Amino acid sequence: MVKFLLIALALGVSCAHHESLDISPSEVNGDWRTLYIAADKVEKVKMNGDLRAYFQHMECNDDCGTLKIKFHVQMNGKCQTHTVVGEKQEDGRYTTDYSGRNYFEVVMKEDGALFFHNVNVDESGQETNVILVAGKGETLSKAQKQELGKLVKEYNIPKENIQHLAPTDTCNQ
Repeated sequence: MVKFLLIALALGVSCAHHESLDISPSEVNGDWRTLYIAADKVEKVKMNGDLRAYFQHMECNDDCGTLKIKFHVQMNGKCQTHTVVGEKQEDGRYTTDYSGRNYFEVVMKEDGALFFHNVNVDESGQETNVILVAGKGETLSKAQKQELGKLVKEYNIPKENIQHLAPTDTCNQ
Protein backbone atom coordinates (compact mmCIF):
# COMPACT_ATOMS: atom_id res chain seq x y z
CA MET A 1 0.00 0.00 0.00
CA VAL A 2 2.82 2.42 0.85
CA LYS A 3 4.49 1.71 -2.53
CA PHE A 4 1.21 2.42 -4.30
CA LEU A 5 0.85 5.76 -2.49
CA LEU A 6 4.43 6.74 -3.32
CA ILE A 7 3.90 5.89 -7.00
CA ALA A 8 0.64 7.87 -7.03
CA LEU A 9 2.38 10.83 -5.41
CA ALA A 10 5.26 10.67 -7.91
CA LEU A 11 2.85 10.56 -10.84
CA GLY A 12 0.86 13.44 -9.43
CA VAL A 13 3.97 15.57 -9.00
CA SER A 14 5.30 14.72 -12.47
CA CYS A 15 1.97 15.64 -14.08
CA ALA A 16 1.43 18.80 -12.03
CA HIS A 17 2.64 21.15 -14.79
CA HIS A 18 0.06 19.85 -17.25
CA GLU A 19 -2.82 21.40 -15.35
CA SER A 20 -3.84 25.02 -15.82
CA LEU A 21 -3.37 27.08 -12.70
CA ASP A 22 -6.06 29.45 -11.55
CA ILE A 23 -5.00 33.06 -11.52
CA SER A 24 -6.60 36.08 -9.90
CA PRO A 25 -6.68 39.76 -10.90
CA SER A 26 -4.39 40.65 -7.97
CA GLU A 27 -1.74 38.27 -9.36
CA VAL A 28 -2.04 39.39 -12.96
CA ASN A 29 -3.15 43.00 -13.39
CA GLY A 30 -0.30 45.35 -14.14
CA ASP A 31 2.87 45.80 -16.12
CA TRP A 32 4.88 42.73 -17.10
CA ARG A 33 7.84 41.97 -19.31
CA THR A 34 8.85 38.85 -21.15
CA LEU A 35 11.99 37.44 -19.57
CA TYR A 36 12.42 34.15 -21.46
CA ILE A 37 10.79 32.38 -24.35
CA ALA A 38 11.38 28.96 -25.92
CA ALA A 39 9.71 27.05 -28.75
CA ASP A 40 10.04 23.69 -30.44
CA LYS A 41 10.19 25.60 -33.75
CA VAL A 42 12.85 28.08 -32.66
CA GLU A 43 12.55 30.24 -35.79
CA LYS A 44 9.16 31.39 -34.47
CA VAL A 45 10.76 32.99 -31.37
CA LYS A 46 14.09 34.17 -32.78
CA MET A 47 14.60 37.81 -33.74
CA ASN A 48 11.89 38.79 -36.27
CA GLY A 49 9.88 35.68 -35.35
CA ASP A 50 6.14 36.26 -35.22
CA LEU A 51 5.82 34.59 -31.78
CA ARG A 52 8.66 36.55 -30.15
CA ALA A 53 6.24 38.49 -27.94
CA TYR A 54 7.46 41.16 -25.55
CA PHE A 55 4.76 41.49 -22.89
CA GLN A 56 3.93 44.99 -21.64
CA HIS A 57 0.70 44.73 -19.65
CA MET A 58 -1.81 42.10 -18.56
CA GLU A 59 -5.29 42.51 -17.22
CA CYS A 60 -7.63 39.84 -16.02
CA ASN A 61 -11.40 40.44 -16.00
CA ASP A 62 -14.47 38.51 -14.89
CA ASP A 63 -12.59 36.42 -12.30
CA CYS A 64 -10.00 35.83 -15.01
CA GLY A 65 -12.55 34.48 -17.46
CA THR A 66 -10.79 36.77 -19.91
CA LEU A 67 -7.12 37.72 -19.97
CA LYS A 68 -6.07 40.78 -21.95
CA ILE A 69 -2.40 40.92 -22.93
CA LYS A 70 -0.71 43.93 -24.50
CA PHE A 71 2.59 43.07 -26.16
CA HIS A 72 4.81 44.04 -29.02
CA VAL A 73 6.87 42.24 -31.60
CA GLN A 74 9.89 43.54 -33.47
CA MET A 75 9.76 42.85 -37.18
CA ASN A 76 12.61 44.13 -39.33
CA GLY A 77 13.60 46.69 -36.69
CA LYS A 78 10.09 48.08 -36.27
CA CYS A 79 7.98 47.69 -33.14
CA GLN A 80 4.38 46.56 -33.61
CA THR A 81 2.03 46.71 -30.63
CA HIS A 82 -0.79 44.18 -30.32
CA THR A 83 -3.51 43.50 -27.77
CA VAL A 84 -5.20 40.12 -27.56
CA VAL A 85 -7.99 38.92 -25.30
CA GLY A 86 -7.88 35.29 -24.27
CA GLU A 87 -11.19 33.65 -23.44
CA LYS A 88 -10.99 30.96 -20.76
CA GLN A 89 -12.32 27.57 -21.88
CA GLU A 90 -13.72 24.73 -19.76
CA ASP A 91 -10.34 22.97 -19.72
CA GLY A 92 -8.74 26.06 -18.13
CA ARG A 93 -6.85 27.12 -21.26
CA TYR A 94 -7.36 30.48 -22.89
CA THR A 95 -7.90 30.86 -26.62
CA THR A 96 -7.18 33.85 -28.83
CA ASP A 97 -6.18 34.72 -32.36
CA TYR A 98 -2.75 36.08 -33.16
CA SER A 99 -0.60 34.71 -35.98
CA GLY A 100 -3.06 31.82 -36.09
CA ARG A 101 -5.02 30.28 -33.21
CA ASN A 102 -3.48 30.14 -29.73
CA TYR A 103 -4.31 27.90 -26.79
CA PHE A 104 -2.44 29.08 -23.69
CA GLU A 105 -2.40 28.52 -19.96
CA VAL A 106 -0.45 29.47 -16.87
CA VAL A 107 1.47 26.36 -15.87
CA MET A 108 3.50 27.87 -13.03
CA LYS A 109 3.44 31.01 -10.93
CA GLU A 110 6.23 31.85 -8.57
CA ASP A 111 7.63 35.01 -6.95
CA GLY A 112 6.52 37.62 -9.47
CA ALA A 113 6.84 35.35 -12.50
CA LEU A 114 4.18 33.63 -14.60
CA PHE A 115 5.14 30.66 -16.79
CA PHE A 116 2.87 30.20 -19.80
CA HIS A 117 2.52 27.25 -22.16
CA ASN A 118 1.06 28.16 -25.54
CA VAL A 119 0.20 26.03 -28.53
CA ASN A 120 0.08 28.18 -31.65
CA VAL A 121 -1.59 26.74 -34.74
CA ASP A 122 -0.63 28.93 -37.69
CA GLU A 123 -2.56 29.50 -40.89
CA SER A 124 -0.98 26.43 -42.52
CA GLY A 125 -1.99 24.19 -39.57
CA GLN A 126 1.55 23.91 -38.18
CA GLU A 127 1.64 23.61 -34.37
CA THR A 128 4.31 25.29 -32.27
CA ASN A 129 4.79 24.70 -28.53
CA VAL A 130 5.95 27.81 -26.71
CA ILE A 131 7.00 28.43 -23.13
CA LEU A 132 6.99 32.13 -22.20
CA VAL A 133 8.05 33.50 -18.83
CA ALA A 134 6.70 36.93 -17.91
CA GLY A 135 7.99 38.72 -14.85
CA LYS A 136 7.73 41.85 -12.80
CA GLY A 137 11.50 42.01 -12.36
CA GLU A 138 14.53 41.86 -14.61
CA THR A 139 15.48 38.21 -14.34
CA LEU A 140 14.67 34.86 -12.77
CA SER A 141 16.19 33.30 -9.68
CA LYS A 142 18.42 30.27 -10.08
CA ALA A 143 15.56 28.02 -8.92
CA GLN A 144 13.15 29.60 -11.44
CA LYS A 145 15.67 29.07 -14.25
CA GLN A 146 15.89 25.41 -13.23
CA GLU A 147 12.08 25.17 -13.38
CA LEU A 148 12.18 26.71 -16.85
CA GLY A 149 14.66 24.01 -17.90
CA LYS A 150 12.31 21.32 -16.58
CA LEU A 151 9.30 22.85 -18.36
CA VAL A 152 10.95 23.02 -21.77
CA LYS A 153 12.04 19.42 -21.40
CA GLU A 154 8.51 18.41 -20.42
CA TYR A 155 7.10 20.02 -23.57
CA ASN A 156 9.83 18.54 -25.81
CA ILE A 157 11.49 21.87 -26.48
CA PRO A 158 15.29 21.67 -26.79
CA LYS A 159 17.01 23.58 -23.97
CA GLU A 160 19.17 25.41 -26.51
CA ASN A 161 15.97 27.00 -27.88
CA ILE A 162 15.54 29.12 -24.74
CA GLN A 163 15.89 32.80 -25.63
CA HIS A 164 16.57 35.49 -23.00
CA LEU A 165 14.37 38.33 -24.22
CA ALA A 166 14.75 41.03 -21.56
CA PRO A 167 18.06 42.40 -22.91
CA THR A 168 16.80 42.45 -26.53
CA ASP A 169 13.69 44.59 -25.92
CA THR A 170 14.54 47.87 -27.66
CA CYS A 171 10.91 49.03 -28.00
CA ASN A 172 10.53 49.93 -24.31
CA GLN A 173 13.70 51.97 -24.04
